[in-house]
Amino acid sequence: MRVLLDHCVDNRFAKLLTGHEARHAKAMGWANFSNGNLLDAAEVDGLAVMVTVDKSVRFQQNLARRKISLITINPRLVDYECIAPLAAQLTPTRDAGFSPGSEITIEP
Repeated sequence: MRVLLDHCVDNRFAKLLTGHEARHAKAMGWANFSNGNLLDAAEVDGLAVMVTVDKSVRFQQNLARRKISLITINPRLVDYECIAPLAAQLTPTRDAGFSPGSEITIEP
């Protein structure tokens, strides 16, 4: 699965998603894209899911019309040490039939 990490997700998180191609928005050249433009670019590039810690994306974007899914990580703090343990929850969730245009939140 091809995964996009939002600007606000530590780029080291990509290495924790073993078995998936995870790319950071900055590495894709999309550092200045807003959420809507970022989702558009990800869809054009064929990415399946965007991972974010920004809780407002799901309310700001109409995900129902999207080909891409959204996974919001809701850690206690947004630093790497708090999001890293949640990586194990992300992979089974996505592999279990999480459909395009869907959104879920992963919490500790």
